[in-house]
Amino acid sequence: MGKVKVTLYGALARIVGESVASVEAGTLREALDDLTRRYGDEFRSRIFDGDERLRRFINVYVNGKDIRFLESLDTRLNDGDGVSIIPAVGGG
Repeated sequence: MGKVKVTLYGALARIVGESVASVEAGTLREALDDLTRRYGDEFRSRIFDGDERLRRFINVYVNGKDIRFLESLDTRLNDGDGVSIIPAVGGG
């Protein structure tokens, strides 16, 4: 388990009132669980759907790599890793 820096963007940063949070976690799932305990149901509902899967419009990167090409929520985290959580932006 390592200390991980999580950077939040857009509406997520506004919801939690900060753009950077630190967590201790061994996997991405543990990091997100820690953040949802800390920031509550509104944060959880923005990240996860009703089946506790990441919402399609939430992009998550570990050390700059898209978790879709890693182990998704089971991606291992190490001390000093950086996680970025970026909601997709749409418009027209």
